[in-house]
Amino acid sequence: MGELQDFTQLKAGAELSPLTVKVTTELNQQFLYAMEDFHPRYIDGSKDGPLAHPGLLLLISFPSKSPSFHLPEGWASIHAADEVQFLHPARVGSTLLIRWKVVKVWEKRGRQYCETETWIVDDQGHDILSRKVSLTYTMQTDAIK
Repeated sequence: MGELQDFTQLKAGAELSPLTVKVTTELNQQFLYAMEDFHPRYIDGSKDGPLAHPGLLLLISFPSKSPSFHLPEGWASIHAADEVQFLHPARVGSTLLIRWKVVKVWEKRGRQYCETETWIVDDQGHDILSRKVSLTYTMQTDAIK
């Protein structure tokens, strides 16, 4: 799994522990039910089988899904920006490798931000997704406890 990494302390170049996810029929269907999206391409698919829902790919590729992602107690992440490229369809039944790397850390208006690049590759070697996510984080205040 890798050691927990305090996300508030990471510098550019740091890598989070990768995650491997098997896109089972059940995992994909649970997401479809949650989204109420029952398009046949996600259930029956084509001769190559059903597609993994793109929303599922976004969910599993968020930096907080890394086994090593950690925020100190009382802290919360805030999703600030996102840029995504879907490069190849992911199929139900495939195993996906998700990797993250911190590429930029900066401060703006007294708040620290972090941009993380994310890649998903399937077990056939296809690049599935490329993503840049910007996060900031804040400490919980007494007003919202």
